[in-house]
Amino acid sequence: MLLDLAIKTIWRRKLRSLLTILGVAVAIQLYLMMNGIMSYYDQDIQRQVSAFAGKVFIQRPMETIDAGEDFPSMNSSIGMETASSILSLDGVDRNTSSSVLFIALASASAPNMPPALLAVGIEPGHEKAFLGGIEIEAGSIDLSGSNSVILGENAAYYYGNPGSEEPLEPGDSVSIQGKDFNVVGVLKTASNLYSGAVIMPLETAQDLFDYPDTVSAVILTATRLEKVGSIKVAVQEKFPELKAFNQGDIAENANNIIAMQRYFFKMINNSVILATVMVITIVVMVTVMEQRKEIGTLRAIGAKRGRIFSMVVGQSVFLSVIGGVLALPISIVTNNVLVKALLSAAETLTVWLITMGACILIGILASLLPAWLAIHVDPLEALKFE
Repeated sequence: MLLDLAIKTIWRRKLRSLLTILGVAVAIQLYLMMNGIMSYYDQDIQRQVSAFAGKVFIQRPMETIDAGEDFPSMNSSIGMETASSILSLDGVDRNTSSSVLFIALASASAPNMPPALLAVGIEPGHEKAFLGGIEIEAGSIDLSGSNSVILGENAAYYYGNPGSEEPLEPGDSVSIQGKDFNVVGVLKTASNLYSGAVIMPLETAQDLFDYPDTVSAVILTATRLEKVGSIKVAVQEKFPELKAFNQGDIAENANNIIAMQRYFFKMINNSVILATVMVITIVVMVTVMEQRKEIGTLRAIGAKRGRIFSMVVGQSVFLSVIGGVLALPISIVTNNVLVKALLSAAETLTVWLITMGACILIGILASLLPAWLAIHVDPLEALKFE
């Protein structure tokens, strides 16, 4: 009987209930989107870090006032003579190591992310120093000529033929900074660092961007994995003005950089949850005040306080859970239309299933005050004016 009363009460106030459910759905959708964006950032960092397994990355450090250093740095500068000395260190696999020049061609699409388009000058034949385990989608991974380029997925779309939505393919021509290049390869889907990459021969990049005898960094691959630590130590001892990173350092640095971002998203999510709890609390409290006569009658005929409490909790959880259910299709549509599918539908579904547990908790928390008021309704007081 009490469950019937709870459902009838929600159904009786159709517009109010619908608006509450929609409000909860929008709030949960925002919660899902914030989680999706943060999850995308984390996955992107992991993909970048994994590409530098077994490598040592050297660049000139800059004074920083925040959590970490830019990686890769657009402001680092190392002379070619110094770079050559680094590449000749013991334990370095020269075939998969290289001096590298980084030039930003377009600003980052989001804070603490690599440039949307990044020119990467690298020694021909040593492309694996930068690419690591990143695979080629089409064409070749070898920079066969001074005017050859390898494009990341996003760069291939960006430089696509005007009026066409198709990306460039091997064999196509592309103009970069007024110079014509031949596309020899296009990379598979990878992290943002590689998706926006425009990889060209080092000397060509130095001439094109007027950086003679200068590189941004040196990427070293150890002949054996256990030599990574000794190579890092050797670089720091012989070149104290430079900073050497291994895979663990890069991961720690990247996590430090986005720590503030994580905190920001966490604050938004906590605010969303609190606002949702308050909205449902207000709606259910108003409902309880309107039900004082029914609650008084139930108490007068012997209904236990626990059952009254359960009725109010049921109303609150119902509104919260239905709103959470409605949030899934809204989130999938928003994810694909507004934020360009940062997460797949399957990943969104996984996050949503976890969030449904939060919806139940939201409903319970929102019901506590209204339920406390309901169980303390005085039957005589509630009925005496009826």
